Amino acid sequence: MRYRLSLVFLLCASAGLAPVAAAADPARKPSAATLDLYKTKCQSCHMPDGNAPLEPMNLADDKWKHGGSQREVARVIAEGVPQSAMLPFKAQLSPAQVAALAAYVRSFDKTQNPGKSKK
Repeated sequence: MRYRLSLVFLLCASAGLAPVAAAADPARKPSAATLDLYKTKCQSCHMPDGNAPLEPMNLADDKWKHGGSQREVARVIAEGVPQSAMLPFKAQLSPAQVAALAAYVRSFDKTQNPGKSKK
């Protein structure tokens, strides 16, 4: 486990992305690379501020159908949601990119309670 965390940290640093723990800190701004990924991969469905008009796509409310923890959000980004518009991105993004996007996406929910899963 320690090796895996070290590897993720190393990948984040080499990709110019904030480490997962730092990215989860709401006081920290996402990197330019993360903002660009969100813009190219997510924004068309979830809107620039995450406030999509359709509830299942809205990231700015406290309704997280597939779990609201950063780990659960990362799983949805990586694996997608079968029989929905949410496609898997694991073939297109590195684990570090998925983790950075998950942290950024969680920051849209202004009601979030870190560590609490919302379903």
